Amino acid sequence: MTRRIALCAVAALALASCEGNVRGGGPRGGDSGTAPRDAGRSDAGSAPPVDAGVGPTDAGIAPGTDAGSPGVDAGGGGGTLDPPRGGSSGGAGGAAGVAGATMSAGGTEYRLIVPGSYRASTPAKLLVVYSGTESGAVMTMNLMSLSGAGIIPGLSTTICAVLDGVTYRGDAAAGARVLDAVRAAYNIDNDRTYLLGESAGTTAALSLGLHLRQSYFAAFWANDVNACDTPERTAAALGFAPWGQAGPGGDFTDAQCIIDGMRAAGYRTDPVSPYAGPGSGTHGDTNQFIAAVSWFDTKSR
Repeated sequence: MTRRIALCAVAALALASCEGNVRGGGPRGGDSGTAPRDAGRSDAGSAPPVDAGVGPTDAGIAPGTDAGSPGVDAGGGGGTLDPPRGGSSGGAGGAAGVAGATMSAGGTEYRLIVPGSYRASTPAKLLVVYSGTESGAVMTMNLMSLSGAGIIPGLSTTICAVLDGVTYRGDAAAGARVLDAVRAAYNIDNDRTYLLGESAGTTAALSLGLHLRQSYFAAFWANDVNACDTPERTAAALGFAPWGQAGPGGDFTDAQCIIDGMRAAGYRTDPVSPYAGPGSGTHGDTNQFIAAVSWFDTKSR
């Protein structure tokens, strides 16, 4: 059974809506990145990515666009926290009620989910996702299915930006461009921005979340991992202690390596880390994926 079909069952959706949208992956050896990027996509003939109505989308957007003045973070470290604690990005121009539209940020394609309840006056949570081999399109549908089912606390009020993990394998800069674009178009909560890296997206997410934009993410879950990396800066150097978790998906060695590095850097981790619940021993298991998406809800810098 594929992840997509399992999610439809969980969400009590029509099985017909799942046909042709298989969850890629399988054992580590199946994550070679050779699968076609659009495999399983239902919109292969759709219009090209557009930036219409979402404001600036290039990576050149300066972090200083945050609403409010940067200041010294009281949580520790004694340095200036970027972006500032207690603030938001102050972005404007982005529409509410976006259901997986294909967008572009400086040439980087991603899919965007924005709740219909979004209002620019209220800072929103943001989840940045690198998909596995199932494609960014199927990952987006999985997230929308879970949100519609109402079984993931807080997901229905979270903006999601999904990159294809095969296309952007190892490319942290692509994630940074998307992060900047969404923050420019929407009023994103500086303290409730999250990162999920899935299977083929492992290396890009590790690079983005532990190096390039480490201070931006309150919480980072590396799921169905196939590589290890450790944080560049400690919690003391960052000025706050990020949350960290890893879902092995059968690769317990890399998952333990990631957790050991996070703990050594002063990250906050669950008492049981790496994740050891249902699905932890199988690559691509739906239970582990649901656990990962559910984990972010209460996390904050």
